[in-house]
Amino acid sequence: MVGPAVRLLAALAPVALLVAAPPLLGCGASSADAGVCAGAGVCGARHCVAGRCRPAGALPAPVEARRVLLPPADLAVLQEDGDAAAGVPDAIALGRAATGDVVLLLRFTPTFGVDADIASAFVVLEPVPLAPPAERAVALEVARILEPWRSETATWGRQPRLSIPELAAVARRVPTAPLRIDVTSLVRGWASRRADDHGIAIVAPGRDAVGAAYAMGGAQGNGPLLEVYVR
Repeated sequence: MVGPAVRLLAALAPVALLVAAPPLLGCGASSADAGVCAGAGVCGARHCVAGRCRPAGALPAPVEARRVLLPPADLAVLQEDGDAAAGVPDAIALGRAATGDVVLLLRFTPTFGVDADIASAFVVLEPVPLAPPAERAVALEVARILEPWRSETATWGRQPRLSIPELAAVARRVPTAPLRIDVTSLVRGWASRRADDHGIAIVAPGRDAVGAAYAMGGAQGNGPLLEVYVR
């Protein structure tokens, strides 16, 4: 019989079992301020698990937590130098300099109560198989969306206001497993019923010649998902 700890590790195994990688700004990136990491050997005595430096043996969610997966109720991909009428592409190279900065707007309809005890939450992005590797690790930021928006009308020039973005994840040069972007504090904030809370934005500054390719849905694989662990 498989116990709850084994099931939780299986769900997180693609991110927890990361291999060693070159230091920042290479693949094994880490930010001492946020505890954000993208590989083994960058967290000192701690370990890189689900994109964060954590104590040895620690899990990003309690073993008894219930795992909830939510597709976005609405999704918009805004590119600084992209086609304003392109809609949502099958895939996007986050951090690609030729595309400029990219902002993913995500709105979710939670199936758990607003007063639920949230242990942790992640936006999960699926890498595009056999995509060209980025030149270096790509830093990703998260922010709250502060104004109403709809994918049908959102463009780079007509995007909603965001809170100040914060570093939340580092995409590896050659992503071989889903990327988990920690959005725990934002999802916990849903319980406060703030009037200016209209979803989650993922911000990718365009600074790499190639960028890290992730599926947005359609032919290239599954689109973004919200993975929430509820006690």
